[in-house]
Amino acid sequence: MKRIAILLFALMLMSGSLAEGVLVTYFSHAGENYNVGVIEEGNTAKLAKVIAEQTGAELFEIVPVVDYPHSYDECLEVATAEQRKGARPEYVGDVENWDQYDTVFIGYPIWWGEIPNIVYTFMENHDFAGKTVIPFNTHEGSGQSHSQRDIEKTLPGATVLKGLAVRGATAQNDADATSKAVSDWLSGLGM
Repeated sequence: MKRIAILLFALMLMSGSLAEGVLVTYFSHAGENYNVGVIEEGNTAKLAKVIAEQTGAELFEIVPVVDYPHSYDECLEVATAEQRKGARPEYVGDVENWDQYDTVFIGYPIWWGEIPNIVYTFMENHDFAGKTVIPFNTHEGSGQSHSQRDIEKTLPGATVLKGLAVRGATAQNDADATSKAVSDWLSGLGM
């Protein structure tokens, strides 16, 4: 099934219809970030924009209704409490014309080994049946953690392709290395 999805994705790319059927959606956190410092644009946002640029896809940012704290320690407390409670934080707006997207990239930071709960809110609010999902994330040592498996479990009707994990410090501070990582990853997926 994954090979068929990769083949279909490659055919879309060759036919020029890739940008019409592909969405890059992401959650990112600005403010104080571990090992990066205080930033105005989140690490995952920077990575998402590179993916959208290289694929010609549209972007949708998952923006929380209630902002996460600017401070790293306070954000840690809130995110940990959400994880314990299984909270599903609300986000602003939604994707227009959801059905037009066959392929959805989903991006997030790894927060203390986990996908932020707001990303689960987004996944649970949409029907991914028959769609190709491609995860990507930023981290500071966790890689993908178990997020690939968690997405596969959360979206059983989707075909989930191999994700990309990029260190947040790289996404934030090294545009060339980030661009190359994305390019190599997309090529490995047959894109």
